[in-house]
Amino acid sequence: MIRIAIIFIALHAAMTGALAQNAYKCGNTYSQAPCAGGTVVDADDARSTDQKRQTGAAAQRDARAAAALEKERLAQEAKAAPAYIPPAREAQADTRKPAVMTKPDKPKYFTAIAPAKPGDAKAKQDKTKKKAAKKAAADKAGKA
Repeated sequence: MIRIAIIFIALHAAMTGALAQNAYKCGNTYSQAPCAGGTVVDADDARSTDQKRQTGAAAQRDARAAAALEKERLAQEAKAAPAYIPPAREAQADTRKPAVMTKPDKPKYFTAIAPAKPGDAKAKQDKTKKKAAKKAAADKAGKA
């Protein structure tokens, strides 16, 4: 199909005898309309008929090569391996127990102690005796 189109275009261009239009260079741009200070650019095709024929043959050869490469690419894409999709995991029951916040253990016996007045030596002695007694009771409870 592409070959037919290329041949048709080439024959049509040869039969119509396309004429080149004047092109003008205006600074760094090209235009079909003349401009102030512009120069006419020779846009005629100076190739011989043999050179034009070689160019047409090269274009057809390139078109055939492109069609073959496209066909090969499509064949490779058709047999490409599908993407790996891992199987879905099954939901497993969580065997860990959730963390539970507990209240700190309360002492078995509560003894209220009045705060000591500054400079009261007797109160300090009583405090140290009570601390020692509590420590001894705790040691006994720990050993038992």
